[in-house]
Amino acid sequence: MIFWSLSPAFANQESTGLPWSFLKEHHTQILQLASDDEALAFFKSTTTAGAADSRIHMKLQPVPTQLNLPAEIEEAITIYLKSLATTSHAQIFREVLVKPKTGIPPLSDIIPGDAQLQWITKHSPLQALKPVIDGYQQVSAWSHTMTSHPLPPGEEFAKFASYYDQTYQEWDDSPQSWTSIFTQHGQQGIEDRLLEYWQTSTHMANQHQSAQPIRDAFTQHYIETRLLPMFRMTLLTKTSELEATAYRTAWEAWQNIQQWQQLEQTNVDSTRLCGTWRWIVHNHQNHGDRKMTVTFSPPDQSSPSQIAPTTIEIHGDTVYLKWTFPQGVQEDSLLLSNNDTHLEGTFKNSLGPHGSISGKRLSACQP
Repeated sequence: MIFWSLSPAFANQESTGLPWSFLKEHHTQILQLASDDEALAFFKSTTTAGAADSRIHMKLQPVPTQLNLPAEIEEAITIYLKSLATTSHAQIFREVLVKPKTGIPPLSDIIPGDAQLQWITKHSPLQALKPVIDGYQQVSAWSHTMTSHPLPPGEEFAKFASYYDQTYQEWDDSPQSWTSIFTQHGQQGIEDRLLEYWQTSTHMANQHQSAQPIRDAFTQHYIETRLLPMFRMTLLTKTSELEATAYRTAWEAWQNIQQWQQLEQTNVDSTRLCGTWRWIVHNHQNHGDRKMTVTFSPPDQSSPSQIAPTTIEIHGDTVYLKWTFPQGVQEDSLLLSNNDTHLEGTFKNSLGPHGSISGKRLSACQP
C-alpha cells in the first residue's frame, strides 16, 4: 500500500520533468516548510492526492492515512524538499542581483523568516545558503543607507580611485581583499580602508585636511561606482553556485526516491505473480508443445531450483517478463485474468523460437 500510495503521483511528476516542475507546482507550500515532520507530511499529502486520482489506484483499497516509509527514504524526501527550497531562495536572489540598475529590497521582503533557513542549513551541502543570505543582507542594508555627495571638480577623485584600484586588486577570499573585509567588518571596515588614502597622501591630506565633505564624496562615489557593483557580482556568483548545488542535491535525492520506487514496484509485481504455475508453451517454429511448472518466489526470497526473470513489470493486467540466459534473452508479453489465476500471451526468444504461453496458477504464495 505504501508503494501504490506514492507511485501514481511520482509517475505524474516524472512526466512533467521533475524536480523543477514539482517546485513550480508547490512553490508556496515548499517555502513554508520548517521541519522534517512538516516536509514528510506535505510530501505524503501530495503523493496521496495523486494516488487518489490514479486509475490504477481505483482498483485498490483506500490510501492509508499513515505511510510508514523506510528511514533512508524519509531522509531523501526531506533533503529533496530542503534542496528545492534552497533552489527557490537562490533563484529569488539571482533575479534581484542580475539587474544591476534596480535596487536591492530588504531581506525581509523576500524571505519570510529564519525558521526554514535554520532547518535547511542542518544539511551540510546546503550550508552555503547562510553566507549568501548574510552577504545579501549586508549589500541590501548598505544600498539603502548610501547618501549621495556631489563630486568636486578636478582630477583628484581619479587619483583617489587609482590608488585603491592599484593597491587592492584582490576580489578573492584572501584576508586583505575587499570581499573579506566586507564579510568580516561590513560597511565600517570598507569605510575605514577608504580613509587610508588621506593618511598616506601628504598632498591630499594637507590640501583637504578640513574638507570632510570632499572625503565623504570620494568615499561614497567609489563605493557606488566600484565596490557595490563588485560586491553584487561576487554575491551573484555565489548565489548561482548555491543554486546549482541545491538543484544537484535535489536531483540526487529524487533519484534515491525513484530507485526505491522501482524496487517497490518490482516487489509488488513479484507478489502478484508469486506462486506456482502450470505453463503450456507452444513453439510456432516446430509446432511443439511443452508443459512446465514455473515458480515465482516471494520478493525477499530466491528460487534456487530455477532461473528467475530479470525483469517483471505489471501495468494493469498486462505482464512483461524478461529472462536472461547465457545464450540470449526471452521476452514474454502476457495477460492476467480470472482474478490472477490465468496467464496467457506470447513469447519471443532471441535465438529464434517464438509462440504462445497458456498458464494456470496451481498455488499461491503463503502470506
